[in-house]
Amino acid sequence: MVSIWGSIADKRAMSILVKYVLREYLKILALCLAMLLLVYLAIDFFGKIGRLVQENAPFSMIILYFGLKIPKIIFDVTPVGILIAALIVLGLQSRHNEIVAIKSNGISLFYATSPILILAFSLSLILSAGNLSLIPLTQQKADFVRAVKIRKIEEQSYYGQSWLWLRDGRNVFLNIGFADSIHNVLHDVALYKLRDDFTLEENIEAKRIQYENGVWMMYEGTIRRFSMDGAMTEKTFEKEPAELQRKPADFKGMDVDTEKMKFTELRKYINRLDKDGYDVDRFRVDLYSKISLPFVNFVMTLIAIPFGLVPTRSRGIARGVGVSLFIGSCYWIIHSIALSMGHAGLIPPLLASGFANLLFLSVGLYLYLGIRQ
Repeated sequence: MVSIWGSIADKRAMSILVKYVLREYLKILALCLAMLLLVYLAIDFFGKIGRLVQENAPFSMIILYFGLKIPKIIFDVTPVGILIAALIVLGLQSRHNEIVAIKSNGISLFYATSPILILAFSLSLILSAGNLSLIPLTQQKADFVRAVKIRKIEEQSYYGQSWLWLRDGRNVFLNIGFADSIHNVLHDVALYKLRDDFTLEENIEAKRIQYENGVWMMYEGTIRRFSMDGAMTEKTFEKEPAELQRKPADFKGMDVDTEKMKFTELRKYINRLDKDGYDVDRFRVDLYSKISLPFVNFVMTLIAIPFGLVPTRSRGIARGVGVSLFIGSCYWIIHSIALSMGHAGLIPPLLASGFANLLFLSVGLYLYLGIRQ
């Protein structure tokens, strides 16, 4: 009977401990994320407000522009925030001898720190889902607000991540699915030629237009011509010259920004280029990175726990922040090098996107499993 009541008491004590650790961690994490978000926004705001004022941006558009950037900022600062929070919480508990009390009551430190790991993994899953769609979408919206609503760029000169409107000469307009300036190829092109009275004279749709030997060539498309009385003639083609005034240099800088593309958009783009026989490994690196990168939050937490449990009386917030910045800097340096090697084709895309996570996960597991119970 005594053992039964003892078992129930132990379960209650464990439950109270888990709730306590989780509550304290969430409070510190929320504070860290709020501070990092405010600092990031303040730096970005004061760096751009002068130009926005010169562009006569309405106050509502300024608020909308910076509001749309918040999801991406949260995504960027969460790994640092989660690392700082873990170090501070565990550091304070160690300093106040709470870790000693936990160990003296026979409670495993693995169990005591499990709520932090579970929360970090959950956040990684949430941010990974957001990075596939929501975050790129808000970045596209922010760019659109800045370009069209604030800078008043006309639609024929504004380009997004998966479409591009351009004027070619006086009466010709181009709608392009994707512009690949590296290979001088325009994918999914619709060309509209207007008369002087702005009636449609000709519409050309081509799977791709490629610059070859100083000439633009159209592949696999349809030409539709419209007479003044409304009659239409249609012709399909495999290969035809395109009468474009723009040169390949005009499309430099108009490549897709993979960071601002949704997962499905980037995968579609990769499949399109791959089908045309182009090397798409550098884009696959970015595709896989959209999934793997958010799990840096779990990896950082796994590394932070052993550091946070090191007993010392000199531990403080400044030390926790310093260690966090050092570990975070090491991670981003290694991650950037791995991505560069993947983009250059020196290592496989899957390895390039997850190399830093694998390396730091190995280090974190080694340190975590070596914690003295």
